[in-house]
Amino acid sequence: MAECLARRLGYPLVGREVLQEAAEKLGVSADALQGKFETTPGLWARLTRDREKYVLAVQAALAEWCTRGNLVYHGVAGQFLLKDLPGVLRVLILAPMEARVQSLLETHSRLTREQVADFIRKVDQERSRWVRVMYGADVQDSSLYDLTINLRKISLTSACVTIAEAAGQSRFEITDDVETELFAFAAECRRRLTNLKEG
Repeated sequence: MAECLARRLGYPLVGREVLQEAAEKLGVSADALQGKFETTPGLWARLTRDREKYVLAVQAALAEWCTRGNLVYHGVAGQFLLKDLPGVLRVLILAPMEARVQSLLETHSRLTREQVADFIRKVDQERSRWVRVMYGADVQDSSLYDLTINLRKISLTSACVTIAEAAGQSRFEITDDVETELFAFAAECRRRLTNLKEG
């Protein structure tokens, strides 16, 4: 979906690059940083500044990407990292389990259908718990998004067209005022991250 949308809109596709840039700023591996976003924090981890620092580093890296112009971001917690920012279209994609299993089987042919389904369920549960712990929210709460697409009811191509049309609405245009707000947000993220790293 993200690739289709980036091609249709002519925007850069950004995902793991955000984690890599954030990891470089913190001096950790991108895999270690991603793990912080996919594993539910324990009681002590919730109370440490490290977790806050990791999340803020990703937010700062994503904010920097936003100052470079329009983009399609697919990755962890975008709806929270860019919450309330203007010019951002937040989309929730729902897909039937069978379609998700089939998609993963195409790239992981050594796994059985049941192993892939178990993996998907585990990832979903971990992400759901992580969002609940970090943000006190349900990751599938439609109020967190501007648009929800159910791929059980619509084809990938049709969904891509629908999202692109929504992104073309004037409320998502990057005006001078929106750009100013994006740059201010990025600067604030950098300041907070610097303070955390030094504190």
